[in-house]
Amino acid sequence: MNKTSLEAQRHFLMMKAVHIQCLDENKNPLKNVVASGFIVQEGEDLFLYTCWHVVTSYNMHNIEVGRQLPNRKFLEINLQNKENPNKGVELVSGNQNSVIPLYDKHNTPLWIQEKQDSANYSLNCIGIKVPFLHDVIKLLLPKNMQLSQWQVITKDYTAKKDPFLGEKIHIVGYPYGYSALGLEQPIPIVVTRFIASYQIKDRHREMLIDGPASPGMSGGPVFVERNDNLQLIGIYTGLLYPDHIIEQNEKTTALGTICPLTVWWANLEMDAVQQKSI
Repeated sequence: MNKTSLEAQRHFLMMKAVHIQCLDENKNPLKNVVASGFIVQEGEDLFLYTCWHVVTSYNMHNIEVGRQLPNRKFLEINLQNKENPNKGVELVSGNQNSVIPLYDKHNTPLWIQEKQDSANYSLNCIGIKVPFLHDVIKLLLPKNMQLSQWQVITKDYTAKKDPFLGEKIHIVGYPYGYSALGLEQPIPIVVTRFIASYQIKDRHREMLIDGPASPGMSGGPVFVERNDNLQLIGIYTGLLYPDHIIEQNEKTTALGTICPLTVWWANLEMDAVQQKSI
């Protein structure tokens, strides 16, 4: 985001999320397996961010491994295309898509996640590690993608402090894979929620919000308005049903969950400093 008015920054939220379709080993779409993500510039590189559970299909808080290996092998990302029809003129419209592999030829995950993990024998045996804190991964994007500055989030616009209780947030993403103008011109949906709790039992880095976003918005960016700027504060991770305890399986009272990324950014900066000192 460039330094511009808050009203203009809200307008450009419609460019801040990408549509994700998970693909199998033959690059065929997996039915109803859609999600959201966002693009962050780190140095000279651009990374796609989304949730760990999006690329693995596992809930990191309740791992249930069946007899089949993960069938999500590629991600197809859709976002608006950028063109420069004339010198000094930038046009963002239409669609561009890119297919990104999740594993190399040795079946080793290509995504980057936090270094600290929770031991899980079944997944560790196939090279997958379960994150300890953050339901977040990043994937290096191809160099040939044509992106507008408005589609990319820079480190200058990442929040340095966690959300506070009652703070208003904006979640950007594609509910059930829905785009406001269709995938011919991907436009995400923006919903507003509020922080409802700092902590969730048995979850180290997630917070509750006062209502869920829709399925398909997992992996979407979460913004707060601070100091007349929109700042990236975290990632949308899903929902909880507090009413499951009444043993009637009603599932009518849902709360959303987000994962703040302030600790993630701090760890990245620490890693960068350490690498420079080597």
